[in-house]
Amino acid sequence: MDKDRSSENGHKMILGAILFLALVLRFGVVYVQGPELLLNSDDRWYVQSAANWLTTGTMTFCSDSPSAFIGPVYPAFLAVIFSAFGSDDQGLQAVRYGQAFLGVLIVLLTYLLARRVTEPRTALLAAFLMSFYPPNILINGLFLTETLFTFFNLAYMLLLVKLSHEDQLSEKGETFLFGLLGAFTALLALTRATSALYPAVFMVYLLWRRKLPLQRWFRNGLVLCMAFCIFMSPWWIRNYVQFDRFIPFSTGAGDPLLLGTYVDMEGIVDGVGPDWPTGNGELDLQEKYKQYAIERLKENVPKEPWRYLKWYTVGKFLLMWGGPFMWPSIWDNLRPWVDYYHQYLMIFAFGGAALALWRWWNRRKDLEGIGGGLQHDQVPRDRWGAGGQFLGPLLLLSIPVYYSILHNLYFGFGRYNIPFMPLVLLFVSYFIVEVYDVLMGVRKGDYAKGILR
Repeated sequence: MDKDRSSENGHKMILGAILFLALVLRFGVVYVQGPELLLNSDDRWYVQSAANWLTTGTMTFCSDSPSAFIGPVYPAFLAVIFSAFGSDDQGLQAVRYGQAFLGVLIVLLTYLLARRVTEPRTALLAAFLMSFYPPNILINGLFLTETLFTFFNLAYMLLLVKLSHEDQLSEKGETFLFGLLGAFTALLALTRATSALYPAVFMVYLLWRRKLPLQRWFRNGLVLCMAFCIFMSPWWIRNYVQFDRFIPFSTGAGDPLLLGTYVDMEGIVDGVGPDWPTGNGELDLQEKYKQYAIERLKENVPKEPWRYLKWYTVGKFLLMWGGPFMWPSIWDNLRPWVDYYHQYLMIFAFGGAALALWRWWNRRKDLEGIGGGLQHDQVPRDRWGAGGQFLGPLLLLSIPVYYSILHNLYFGFGRYNIPFMPLVLLFVSYFIVEVYDVLMGVRKGDYAKGILR
């Protein structure tokens, strides 16, 4: 008992040191480099959108006309801070410090998620890696959706794990949590529209994982959908009044769809092709982009089917996951080191995912003893390591798989992998701790040796 209490206190001290490190790095970068952290890209339009919203009451993007090109959550986040500090340099720095604080909370949520599904050493290592991974620090100082979305998404994942692996929920408690999941999905979708369809994946997973009676499953799904619609309805009403049409999430799908038709980004300069059509306003332009994207695919896929097949599978996957997000004009001297570091992280993450899946598959007979067989999405402890156990590896893997498929249909690059780096680093940490246990000769039930205790 004393050893357990001592170990728990030691873990808390280490976690405190990791959070302090995360705080110093993020606040230090904002303090030293704050005014330099501008891309003059999407960030400029987010800032303009929030400032216009405050002064005119109208949400805009890239112009002074009403817009539904992006969801309203991130501009609203900026507008709240601007309302207190202004939208000048002081207000911009306030946003950066606010996002830096969210970055520290993201490290904490990474620990809490990893602790919930694995064990303390893996959780501490994941939080430590998250605290100093350079793109995670850099993004906190930029006016982009990634910081806010990562924070929301980690809280969302904790809710998913609770709903799928908590067996002590009352009927009322379960109903409440599914309503909360619907509201949370709306929040995510209004930050990034790609989130909207993930609940369909989760509900299929839940039916498989928990073998819920169909009536209960349908009831929970209905509660989820109702809460989602209720929280989305102000946006839907605003768009219908403003544009006289139903716009469920955003009007910005045409741009990434068209961009994604250019294999290896050939012919693209500053995110635009020289032959892109022009339009009369946002809605018309995005519709023309969609039509032109379809025309390009109809014309080019028959000519080079294998090249396009590779691009829409491996090519776009590597574009999104193969490198870190490091803006060329910022931290140039770190770029080669961060490239190598990211690539090693991805290799270790694949190793951790493969190890978890291999253990899960090979221990399925043991799981049958506690009922359900493969329906139990967990890796039980085994003789190969003191940590061993992993709860919900398939659930967690479904999230990057879902977003990878969506971005393969449209477009993605290194910036879009940042919200899912906590999951990547969780699997990295799982792999490192398990390999460490094997090398140190640790077995099931033993007290770990060395520094990773």
